[in-house]
Amino acid sequence: MRRRRLAVIGAGPIGLAAAMGSARRGHDVVVLEQGVVGDALRRWGPTRLFTPLEMNVPAWVRAEVRALPPPDALLTGPGMARDVLEPMAASALLQGHVRAGHRVVAVSRAGLTRGELPGHPLRAERPFLLLVETPEGETTMEADVVLDASGVYGRPAWAGSGGLPAPGEREAGEQVIRQLGALHAARAAMAGSRILLVGHGHSAANAVLLLAEVARESPGTRVTWAVRDAHARPVVEIAGDPLPERRRVAAGANELAQTPPDFLTLRRRAVVTSLRTRSPRAAAGAGFEVTFSAGDPGEFDHVAAFTGCRPDNGLLSELALEISPVTEGSARLARALSGVTDCLAVPCVRPDDLASGEPGFHLVGARSYGRLRTFLLRSGLEQVESILESLG
Repeated sequence: MRRRRLAVIGAGPIGLAAAMGSARRGHDVVVLEQGVVGDALRRWGPTRLFTPLEMNVPAWVRAEVRALPPPDALLTGPGMARDVLEPMAASALLQGHVRAGHRVVAVSRAGLTRGELPGHPLRAERPFLLLVETPEGETTMEADVVLDASGVYGRPAWAGSGGLPAPGEREAGEQVIRQLGALHAARAAMAGSRILLVGHGHSAANAVLLLAEVARESPGTRVTWAVRDAHARPVVEIAGDPLPERRRVAAGANELAQTPPDFLTLRRRAVVTSLRTRSPRAAAGAGFEVTFSAGDPGEFDHVAAFTGCRPDNGLLSELALEISPVTEGSARLARALSGVTDCLAVPCVRPDDLASGEPGFHLVGARSYGRLRTFLLRSGLEQVESILESLG
């Protein structure tokens, strides 16, 4: 087997599994993480994963990393980062190979732009060149293989019409809550206030259940839930869902939507057309004036937007990649997954479906799915295993 220099972008569940699998096969691996290990999961707050731990780490990892939680554990995001990912990063296979605070700024082929020798065997002979921002300053490093497991959680989608920022949304910045951990952290501040929740995916479902708890504890709390869907039960439910936690969250949110309690107002087929803070650049909690597609405005003390996430392809602009125009993830994988509506019903994905068009470079995990909402950690682990086997 040829020993290769392998760079993994991102120290989440998929990135660390890929790195451990690479080191186990004898490759020289480095993991580049812009934050800390499990950074995205730590922003979930006490929200639990839908899947048990046995579906989220390969069986062989348990043999390498002792004292992991039990296989049937449903961990919170921070719990997964603390009790699983940190021990993986500190394992004998990865000790000294995980570099936190290292942000990959750009990736290219050494000495070549994206337009030079695309598809030619000579291009594949050049190593990858990574520009990395480190605590000591910028540096470059080379790799024979790059796995981008950076995910999509750090780039939430906008709440406005057609995926654009609603007028005023960009200026509002971080005053708009977009992560479940931030929503949990603001729980006390939201008591007795007027809250706008935008979105009807599973993150929004978790959010509305939390807001229902706030309203029960503080009767003056008022929540407006704006969904683009017209259905009485806007959150997708899977018939006979084998994941009890997902079934609980989706059903609980849909019951609130179908028969709203006094604290909750549903706005169906609603699109945010403007979102402005009452005082530009004011501190969090300054309040918002929001206009909807029906034309009627509303005033809110807090806005939480859970409208999905999208990848950032900017760091890959000098690579000749096949990117899906729809998902912004892997084009070949998007074709293989067309028609899939549930993460548990993924068809057999061939190694060729994981090719990126740039030999030796792979989008893996949620990063490969892009805007698709059917990603499951187990699917990402299967991707990694297939890619590593193909390296020989």
